[in-house]
Amino acid sequence: MSVHEISQHNVDFKKGFILLGGWISAVLSLFIYPFVFGMVGVISGILAAKDEKSRVGVMLVTASILLMGAGLAFSNRLLATTMSYFGF
Repeated sequence: MSVHEISQHNVDFKKGFILLGGWISAVLSLFIYPFVFGMVGVISGILAAKDEKSRVGVMLVTASILLMGAGLAFSNRLLATTMSYFGF
C-alpha cells in the first residue's frame, strides 16, 4: 500500500464516520432534543457534502431538517398530552 492509498482510506473512514453520526443524530432528533440533534445532523451533512460529488450529504441535510421539524411538532403534542393526563 502506498502512502496515498492509506491517506485516502483515512479520509473515507472519516467521512463514513461523519455520515453515520449525522444519520444517527437525524433519527434521534425525531425523539429527543430535536433542535440539538437536528443541527448536528445538518452540520454533519454539510461537512460530508463539502468535498464530495455524491449527494449523500445533501440527503442528510434534508432528512435532518425534516426530522427535526417533525420532532419539534410531535414533542409539543406529546408534552401537551402528558400535561393534560396528569392534570397540569
